Amino acid sequence: MFKSNSSKLVLITILATLAFLIALPRIDIKYSTKYFNINSYLGGYIVNIPFTNKFLDFSDFKKGLDIEGGVKLVIKLDMSQIPDNGKQQAAESVRDILNRRINFLGVSETATYISQTNGEYRIIVEIPGQKNLESAIKSIGSTAQLKFKIVDPKIKWPITDSNLKINEIFIDSNVSGKDLIGSEVSFDSTKNQPMIQLRFSNEGREKFSNLVKQNVKKPIGIFLDDTLLQAPIVSEDLANGLTSDPTITGLDLESAKNVSSLLRAGALPVPIEIVQQSLIGATLGQDSVNKSLLAGFIGLFIIIIFLNITYRKLGFIASICLLIYVFFVLATFKLLNVVISLPGIAGFVFSIGVACDACILIFERVKEELRWGKPTSIAIINGYERAWSSIKDSNLSTLIAAFILFQFGSGFVKGFALTLAIGIVFSLICCVYISRILVNTFVKDIEK
Repeated sequence: MFKSNSSKLVLITILATLAFLIALPRIDIKYSTKYFNINSYLGGYIVNIPFTNKFLDFSDFKKGLDIEGGVKLVIKLDMSQIPDNGKQQAAESVRDILNRRINFLGVSETATYISQTNGEYRIIVEIPGQKNLESAIKSIGSTAQLKFKIVDPKIKWPITDSNLKINEIFIDSNVSGKDLIGSEVSFDSTKNQPMIQLRFSNEGREKFSNLVKQNVKKPIGIFLDDTLLQAPIVSEDLANGLTSDPTITGLDLESAKNVSSLLRAGALPVPIEIVQQSLIGATLGQDSVNKSLLAGFIGLFIIIIFLNITYRKLGFIASICLLIYVFFVLATFKLLNVVISLPGIAGFVFSIGVACDACILIFERVKEELRWGKPTSIAIINGYERAWSSIKDSNLSTLIAAFILFQFGSGFVKGFALTLAIGIVFSLICCVYISRILVNTFVKDIEK
């Protein structure tokens, strides 16, 4: 399948069309006459996933603080139990954990700052593209401390007093989230329901095994920030045959993902309190953004004109590949919820130049082969094969630089690195693979 050029062209056309529809912003179409009325739109779709309550939102790009603004939270840290020489380290730990919670994939360009005034530590968190304060607070979470609690030995089990509260029934054990090395969401194969698979350290697994053996026919409460998630009764079979890590069930998929993410990011070393929350406006005027986008489109237009004048047929094919490249990259931004900021736009525009460079290297090599008297078909084959080593090395070095920026940078630097890396990957796909298919299909003769 997809071995012939015609079948590959069909696949490319389908993928490019889908990418175009995903990347396209919403365009309202309204036209009315006395015979018919059109009130519809193109682009900006929201797609429902069949047989689920989920949907994919392609209505708009997620914009950064500089373009659209977002939410600002001021978080107070309770350092009362931390010695003076450890407070700065604790504050930095909280900042890093909050970053992992909010920005798990590294694409949201969240800004976090530590503020210290009169011995009081606060962390300022700015979440771009977020307009719902409640949702932003939920993404922060609280301390995310997982605890395994047992029934107070003073209380007889089963409980007959219905007036007892949860926090009066359970007391802390020696097993907590500190004994975890990770967690992940999986599905129960028998019930097809989501569950959280906990991953204990060797020491933690031994402690948990002893805990269940000491509490046969009693519940073990699984708490997250003093909220009871589950209280399974320990059976004799479980106590005698515990060989694997426990799971948390009874949560829907969204809740399971959220809890697992909080546990994976780690528990906060100190209690936190959100003391201020507000919506913040864009740091750049819309006029500045519009000028930046206009400059990008003008640059793309000039590149297309240059390619068509310089390389004729090959230049026209390169122009098509560049347009497909733009659709693919913008669609990927929407699929991954990449935050678009001004540095991100710069990285995208720069990657267009990298893509154009690949086309020029190939076409110059093809023209060189033709000047040596090679037939067009052989010149095209040699041009692509012999230019590949230079293209590969130059793009690989840029990818390495983007990886280093993404790994060690933060905020807007990560945004620039991510958009640049995505652009480079698609530039190789479009300007090397797709362009070769188009050239082999439509170009039979080339002017020297």
